[in-house]
Amino acid sequence: MFSINNQYSDKAEWTDLTDEGVASAGNAYFVDIEQWGIKASLPSKPYTEEDYIRAAANVKGLNDAIRWAASRNFSSIILPGDSYSICYPDSIIISQSNITIDFNNSILKVMYDSDNKSPFDTRPDAEDYYNFPTQAANGVCIEMRGAFNSHIKNLILIGDKAERSFHNAAEAAVEYTYGVKITKSSSYCTLQNCTISSFMADGIAVVNSSDYDYAEFALGLTVNDIDTVSGTLISSTKQTLVSQFINLPEKNYNCFLLSGAGYTRLTAMNVKEIGVYYYDSSGHFLGYYDHKKIYIPIGIIANAAKFRLLFYNESSTSKNMQITLKYGLTPHHNRIENCEIYNIHRGGIQLGGNYNIIADNMIHDGTGKLDGKPFFSDPTRYGINQEDSYGDNNIVRNNQFYNLFHGILAGCWTLEIHNNHMYNLSGIGVNLYALHAASVKENYFYRCQTAFGLMTSYTTGAHVFFENNTIVYSNNTGASGSGYHLSYLRNTLINSVNFFLPDDRTVSCQENRFVWTDAFDGNPSITANVLEHCTFEGVVVQREIQFRVYRIESTDMSNVNLRIETRNQQTKAEAAEFVNCVFADCILANTITSVKQRTAKFDSCELEDTIIKIGNINTPSESPITLLTDCMIEADSISYLIQSELNTGTGKIEVINSDITINNESFQYLMKATYTVVPRTTNVLLKESRLIYTGTGALTVPYYESSSKNAVQSFANIRNTLHGIIFPAGDSGIYLDYDPDEEGILPPQSGTWFAGNIFKNAAPAAGDYVGWVCVQSGIANGLDWAPSASYSLNQQIQANGHVYEAISGGISGGSEPDWPLTYGSTVLDGSVTWKELGVIAVFKPYGLIVDA
Repeated sequence: MFSINNQYSDKAEWTDLTDEGVASAGNAYFVDIEQWGIKASLPSKPYTEEDYIRAAANVKGLNDAIRWAASRNFSSIILPGDSYSICYPDSIIISQSNITIDFNNSILKVMYDSDNKSPFDTRPDAEDYYNFPTQAANGVCIEMRGAFNSHIKNLILIGDKAERSFHNAAEAAVEYTYGVKITKSSSYCTLQNCTISSFMADGIAVVNSSDYDYAEFALGLTVNDIDTVSGTLISSTKQTLVSQFINLPEKNYNCFLLSGAGYTRLTAMNVKEIGVYYYDSSGHFLGYYDHKKIYIPIGIIANAAKFRLLFYNESSTSKNMQITLKYGLTPHHNRIENCEIYNIHRGGIQLGGNYNIIADNMIHDGTGKLDGKPFFSDPTRYGINQEDSYGDNNIVRNNQFYNLFHGILAGCWTLEIHNNHMYNLSGIGVNLYALHAASVKENYFYRCQTAFGLMTSYTTGAHVFFENNTIVYSNNTGASGSGYHLSYLRNTLINSVNFFLPDDRTVSCQENRFVWTDAFDGNPSITANVLEHCTFEGVVVQREIQFRVYRIESTDMSNVNLRIETRNQQTKAEAAEFVNCVFADCILANTITSVKQRTAKFDSCELEDTIIKIGNINTPSESPITLLTDCMIEADSISYLIQSELNTGTGKIEVINSDITINNESFQYLMKATYTVVPRTTNVLLKESRLIYTGTGALTVPYYESSSKNAVQSFANIRNTLHGIIFPAGDSGIYLDYDPDEEGILPPQSGTWFAGNIFKNAAPAAGDYVGWVCVQSGIANGLDWAPSASYSLNQQIQANGHVYEAISGGISGGSEPDWPLTYGSTVLDGSVTWKELGVIAVFKPYGLIVDA
């Protein structure tokens, strides 16, 4: 079988040429393809052995030409613009520095047949032809290996995917072929104005490899510290470990960096910093660096032959720190720009190394639709991936992504993702994990299934800024994940379905704008602990939105039906608080449906044409409570303020110390009820507020719609000031002119009271008393136990000087049970089960009123 060995080193030989007759312009060399055995042609299937030999000869000829021109100090090599076949496993190797390879818009196409064996596939008896090259073999077309300031431009590179048949379903799992790799400490190199398509792994890969990687070595850790003057080992006083001596490589490197090992990107060190102490060959101490972070260059002191590593906040000498020493650094300060990468199988660009920039590229079509090929069988399909290869302070900016699964997957150590546009992604636009710091800003996401995702940080003090982004038509926005201080700032979200932030007090969500247009179909949800200085707007259509938020501050909402909820409402009673918010043309709905009691508090808010709504649907044991304090309420077009929607149980709305201005002469009543069949479900308290009608004359305002009367348990009108408004007489048994929480015509009938607490008399008169004072702490109750009576769930009675609550409803027995006196103890009484709650509170009248 024919083979060509093309694994070149810098010292490899080639057929030399004289300089005579060499075509050049300035310092550019124009490749004479005939002299280098290169032939411009693209053979057609079925490929012959001669076709493979010709493709391999093209690779060898290009390598020879590049190395020859570099040895003659040409700064630029220009290939005649044409089409050239290449094949695996040989690569075009660019290890020379200060050179530009201009492919002059030539097409380099991989010749591939996954149904027939390549003559270069040396695997004995192999029948899985589609697995050549294997993971262990070389499936790279072009490799920049240890180059400095070298450049590739104007290349059209077509990979093997275009010619794979995928007749065997297992072929879809192949991920071993690459277009261009930047490896082995390459630095200050660029890939410009290139079009790369149809590779099974990545079109371009910046690999986290150095000139010399030293991993999986014995550290020989001891519990010690190092004296910074003498370099000798001393006793550890701050939980430090010291390695044994580590010999420097024979090659004279001037720096190295420390990274993770394998998929442990951040190392297993508790503190991601080390001390490095250098010694010469005789053991003489030369000096040290203190607190050097992982993934940054660490200089090697002159004449050093070995060193020790100092690990902070460590105590286990058997611990595997999972580190790799990378001598000569990983690829850094390289740029991939103005390129198009498409027809992706697994990925577009693999990003690693440090300070590399991916800018102004188009990365698109990884769904298999473009060429009708099956897509990669694993969901890790992406435009840019910093997972398999990783590094520090890389920048992804001004790129366009579309028709992909994921846009960017990135982790470790710091990252900036700026001003990228992402369209029609069926996965995640930007997904971050295992990071210490990231800035995701000024990006545009359009119809991405999930715009932004967070996984787990694994580092102390990790933080992410997601700011000034625009997200349009995304099912999932916000971010889950843990371990990050997330700042979600100044983003615009249009037609978002589900916005979710972690249950973490450190998360900041500020100055974001949420808009739902009339083209949006559905009911979105917002889940966060705190929202500040945000806006929510329904355009044309009033948008019903589920808010699972504990505190919303200084936020404006317009044309929104606000469904107030909380994260843990299934298991416990919680409160949602709104402070200094503005609501226009909204519904503030606090409805209980198979969840625990909820309190919604509105403090210093403005309500314009906004309905205050409470509801209880089929949840008799729980109650919705809505409290408005110090609010400004204005009715311009609405005809009522409060809506009751309770088909069971009870609910309460309190409006205290607020201004209610009615500008609408068609205003009809303060409250209406949706359900009126179930009686006495709703309590309203209007207290110490000012009600103003701005129209001509006086406006009579009933407390509630006449047909809603049956749903009202109580309506309290307490010390309010009226201007231009007339309240009618209240209905007996419903209307209260006192606050039932603070005063009444009888002593308290419910609640926990302490000795010295005072309950006011709501109808003081001469010869009567000012109120009642609690003289024995306990639970207030005025309902005596009765035989053969019906009791409902949670109903309380008093007996034997104690208060009991029904934990199952039913009919009591004919005689009193033997009442338990211990808290929480239960007793069966007929079909009712009672639980002891505590002793009964005792009240006495106080403050006799004398007729002067």
